[in-house]
Amino acid sequence: MSATAIDVPLLGAKWTIGFTGLLHTAVASLSIGLAALVTVLQIVGYRHRDRRYDLLARRMQLVHVCIYNIGTIVAIGLIFSLSGLFPQFWSQLFVHQFWTLIVEEFIFFLLATTVTFHYFFWQKMWGHKKLHIFLGALLTPLFLLQFYLINGIGGFMLTPGYQTGQATVGGLIDGWDRMGFYNPSFLMLTAHRALANVAYGGFTVAALCGIMHYLTHREKVKRYYEDNGRCAFYTGFLCFLGLPIVGYFYAHVLKYEANEAYVNLMWGQGDVVALGMDWWWLKQLLVAGMFGLALGYFRDASKRQGASFALPLVLVWSLALFYLLYYLGMGMIMTWKFFFAMLGVAAAGMLLAGHLVRFHRGSGRALFLLMGALSFLTVMLGGYVREAARPRFVNRYSHYDHVYIPEHRQPVLMVHKRPEDVFTPEELAAAKAPPKGALIQAGGVGQKLLDSAALIRVHCSGCHTLERVKNYRLTDRWSLIVSQMRAYGLKLSNDEARLIVEHLEAARPY
Repeated sequence: MSATAIDVPLLGAKWTIGFTGLLHTAVASLSIGLAALVTVLQIVGYRHRDRRYDLLARRMQLVHVCIYNIGTIVAIGLIFSLSGLFPQFWSQLFVHQFWTLIVEEFIFFLLATTVTFHYFFWQKMWGHKKLHIFLGALLTPLFLLQFYLINGIGGFMLTPGYQTGQATVGGLIDGWDRMGFYNPSFLMLTAHRALANVAYGGFTVAALCGIMHYLTHREKVKRYYEDNGRCAFYTGFLCFLGLPIVGYFYAHVLKYEANEAYVNLMWGQGDVVALGMDWWWLKQLLVAGMFGLALGYFRDASKRQGASFALPLVLVWSLALFYLLYYLGMGMIMTWKFFFAMLGVAAAGMLLAGHLVRFHRGSGRALFLLMGALSFLTVMLGGYVREAARPRFVNRYSHYDHVYIPEHRQPVLMVHKRPEDVFTPEELAAAKAPPKGALIQAGGVGQKLLDSAALIRVHCSGCHTLERVKNYRLTDRWSLIVSQMRAYGLKLSNDEARLIVEHLEAARPY
């Protein structure tokens, strides 16, 4: 079957998706951050009996309502663009993650309604402030749940639950399956994006306070924006400090589970380098600059007596040391130029922060504005390099006769299809004449051929990484090890266990 690709004039299909996706990221990434910031500001205002913080929280909730609706419009455009420009990609993604997307949409409508009502009933619930704060606080875990589902899809596209080289035909991957959803990069992606989005939200609110500080001339209003900006800044800074810890483990997962993406990032390959620039390097330079700016502002603010929202000195400097170790590790892996570049930019950021605060007579308004702009750029660059580093999920041109359709869930789509319309000639030939040392999983037309290497990738990666298998030194006792795994709960037939033991004892690759 031949396929005709739809393209977009001038911009092209690829950059159309990229532009739309980044536009969605710019506004949607603020959802968790703004939800958390609104709650923090309300709690601070309630505990200090200072309505200024509650007033800013209400204004930010209005921004949140607008942002969420803009993100919705862009998300719908992104889905239509994907289904039209990359139909095979969308078809396979929708089939694999059908229930994930359905549940995510339900939570989305629930959140859109809740955010809107929380804002419009702000004044009416003034006599029940604790209840109003509690209802607003519920938005953060709900947003995290929605985020949880989206990252399940994003993690699946980077590191599918089944190892590279194993076909998805025959029902091995299903959208709500443990190995399809809880894939290797899922946890680290979720943690990293959650912290980054709260930091993004905090720095954005601080930047808005900085802008308003510039525009007003009344001292009382200036103090209002200065105190609110510091509160938002410290909330963002606290999450920002945790990013390299999660980032380290995220890189570790990529190294062993998505090596192509890891190499693309570390050595600047593929679409990570565009227009003659390594965008991941640029993103890291901006992060180092943000770290230096934030640390310089924190050092200056901690010296001034009476400054609100002080963070523990031990916590900040301990995490600052981890930042140094993180960049030291990256320098050992990549090049020492990377380490010294990050160190130099961070030091320059600290000096610049001190200068900006002194120039504005103790106010952090310029620094708030600069950090907001840099956080926006890092979120955009982070979203770009994450997608650019990812190995290709499917080919650009669609062939609907080879789209995987799980027979047990959508049987109506299989009624009028012949085997040759669903499976490739190679898959049909392999099913008719299985090679030596292979097992066939039952499933009618959708039989799945598993050789011994695929058996290892499927079963051994269910509880731990394949790297652990490769690190075993008891090469003459594989039968004992496999028996122990079966005793721990690994479900293997005797034939499957025999094939795995023979493969491992022969030291063949998998």
